[in-house]
Amino acid sequence: MKRYSGLLALAMVANVLACNDHDLEQPGTAVQVINAAVSTAKAEGPLLVTVIGELKNTTDEKVDNLVLEARLTDANGKVVDVLSESVYGLVVPPGDQVSFRLQGAAATTAASYVNAQVRVVSAESHPRVPETPPKAGWGSIGEIAIAWAPMLLLILVWIVLARRFNGKGSNQHKMLLAVNEQNALLTRQSAAIESIAASLSAGNKKLDMG
Repeated sequence: MKRYSGLLALAMVANVLACNDHDLEQPGTAVQVINAAVSTAKAEGPLLVTVIGELKNTTDEKVDNLVLEARLTDANGKVVDVLSESVYGLVVPPGDQVSFRLQGAAATTAASYVNAQVRVVSAESHPRVPETPPKAGWGSIGEIAIAWAPMLLLILVWIVLARRFNGKGSNQHKMLLAVNEQNALLTRQSAAIESIAASLSAGNKKLDMG
């Protein structure tokens, strides 16, 4: 019973959390991008461009499921490439900041990548669920009563059955009375037979003497 109550409470909390989740109306303001920098590297494959930085959550709600866009510019401020990526595994706690990284194949030469302008395109926030303080007194008594209810019910059923089978109107009681009456009848019959036998024996003795 207690386990089922816990599962029901957990399902209700999950439902409340799902209903309270919502998209940020101004994700670029709620989650700020700081210390963004761009770099390039070439290994065996194509030239790779990487953008790293930090995300600062200015709200009092947890933020995740972010979509980031990085506009990469050259020394003259001209946009030479764009990186867009969904970072669903990244969670930014309320009032905290975390690091991020975007990476992709370069669209131009390494010297063209000078600056990076990163913005948060979209994100989801998760409001905090207020904790409900436990009820004192009757709450604990109610839990104890629920936990002991099956055992108390079993004891009550056992008492009712015991009274039913052991009462004066029960079949067992009637059978016991019938057996006692039959034993009494047999005792009386045995005494009568013994009396008759004694009378016959006395009569035979008188005949013999005569």
